Order: sequence, then C-alpha cells, then structure tokens
Amino acid sequence: MGSLGKIGRMLAGKDFLAGIMYMAFGLAGLWLGRSLEIGTAGAMDAGYFPRLVCAILIALGAILAGVSLVRGAEVPEGGKWRPFVFVTLSCLTFALLLRPLGLVLTLPISVVLARFAAGSIRLIPLLLLCLILVVANVGIFVVALRVQIPLWPAL
Repeated sequence: MGSLGKIGRMLAGKDFLAGIMYMAFGLAGLWLGRSLEIGTAGAMDAGYFPRLVCAILIALGAILAGVSLVRGAEVPEGGKWRPFVFVTLSCLTFALLLRPLGLVLTLPISVVLARFAAGSIRLIPLLLLCLILVVANVGIFVVALRVQIPLWPAL
C-alpha cells in the first residue's frame, strides 16, 4: 500500500500534471490544425508554425512529466482563484479588444489585468513592462514579420 500511495503522489505532482497538460494542449492543437497546409521551412503555409509549437509543447510536456517522475513530486497547492480569473480575463480581453482598440492599447490593458493575479502592483515596473512589451511586439510582429495587426483603434 505504501508504494501505491507514493505512485499516486507522483502522478498528482505539479510538474507531472503540468507536463500532461502541455501534452494535451499540444495534441489538441495538432488535431485542431489538422486541415491546415504545412508547407516547408522555406515556404511556410498556415499550419507550419502551429504544428511546430504543438510539437514543442508535446516534447516539453513529456520531458517535464518524465523528470517529475524521477525526482519526486511537489503536491499542488489548494485552489487559488485570483490568478486563474485574472489571467483568463487578460487573455479574453486581448482576444476581444485587439481588433477594435489595436495592439498599442490592448496589450497594456491585458498586462495590467494579468498583473492583478498577484495582488500587489508596483506602478513604475508595470508601466515599464507595458512599454517594453508594446515596443517588442510591434517590432517583432508588425515591423519584422509584417503581420497585419491593427496598431490603433479603428475609426
């Protein structure tokens, strides 16, 4: 009975469960994107990058779950709703506000909402984080990759 309890604790460990979750998200992404054309590294189609990200998620999940089984498990904490609510709200806000408000306004709103998950907010580091993320995202996605993302509110 003692070894069965140890196995149960290992399978209920934070890292093991996170690894399983990563693998599940990766597999779900592969299934959802199954109809997208892949292309090649030189001529990527719509399904190339999502499949690459899904494969990385599955691999990282397997590594994380495997390492947690070898080194032992840390039991998850009790349910904390504040981080779950605010991070989820941040993601939904980004998805819903990107088109009408543009990236430059939506990203800081999402970052502030996500920061509420921790409870305490330090204004100067939060503003600096927002500025860095806006500049980095505009630089990477709009300037370098030429992704058609609205930067400002649609008039």
